[in-house]
Amino acid sequence: MALRKAVILLVDDSEIDRRIYGRYLRDWADIEVTLIEAPTGKAALEACAEVAPDCILLDYRLPDVDGLELLEQIKRITDAPVILMTGQPAPMMLTHAQSLGIAGYLWKEVLGSARLREAILIALRVGIDAALQRAPERVG
Repeated sequence: MALRKAVILLVDDSEIDRRIYGRYLRDWADIEVTLIEAPTGKAALEACAEVAPDCILLDYRLPDVDGLELLEQIKRITDAPVILMTGQPAPMMLTHAQSLGIAGYLWKEVLGSARLREAILIALRVGIDAALQRAPERVG
């Protein structure tokens, strides 16, 4: 069964980046994307509590919280797959993020519509697989 709808939480303090990624997401003809934007970590946590996102795009640098700290907090609220995005990749940061269970990693400098779509689709599949593993076995 093909994915037809997705709720995506975009956490990024840059209004320009949110506009660009939002345009990428709205251009998909085969998947109806509901985009929720959060410019701060606080807004992201509130959105996670109010809505059940299918995937979270998380900027590493936010004005009110470190991206890795926010990632830990998000993981306590939701099982949604998280894709970490950054403008300045750092190997130690990436290693730490992987240990926290990110579903993907994107470098903003080379991020385009096709790469964003690929990362989100992979993350959504990871999220579906994890949910299936958590579901109780069906007898019958």
